Amino acid sequence: MTPHQLHPSSPLAMCAAIRHSRKTLCRRLDDTCAHPDDGFTHAFGATVAAVEAVFRHEELIMETLGYVRLHEHREENAVILAALHRVMPQVEGGDCALGRQVATALRDVISLHRLSTDLALAVAPHTSRQRAHGHAARTTLHVPNQRRHVH
Repeated sequence: MTPHQLHPSSPLAMCAAIRHSRKTLCRRLDDTCAHPDDGFTHAFGATVAAVEAVFRHEELIMETLGYVRLHEHREENAVILAALHRVMPQVEGGDCALGRQVATALRDVISLHRLSTDLALAVAPHTSRQRAHGHAARTTLHVPNQRRHVH
């Protein structure tokens, strides 16, 4: 689901988008670990970029929903990304075992995090009309170009 398909009045659709992207990321991590050593380094780097993109996307959605624990969620994401960037040079240097270990651990964390995020968003109050504000709300709204005809 792209940001243009999201609308702040449909929090369930937004939560589904987060679940879908996390599930897809878990599959990608599994696929990354399945690569032979000669292709693993490249796959690991591409997966780190995918993790960054998924985290940005979900943070945008959470901001749009007015998720009250967004700050803590961003901190958790930052810790995960820092760890990935910290091991990247070792993986690029050929330590595929470390990369696989980190990818497997990340998959487990994301699976658990996906469930806790679902629960938190499910119990959060959804008064989307009040929460649809700021830059994030504007970027997720799709407003068709309507031209006024002047006679």
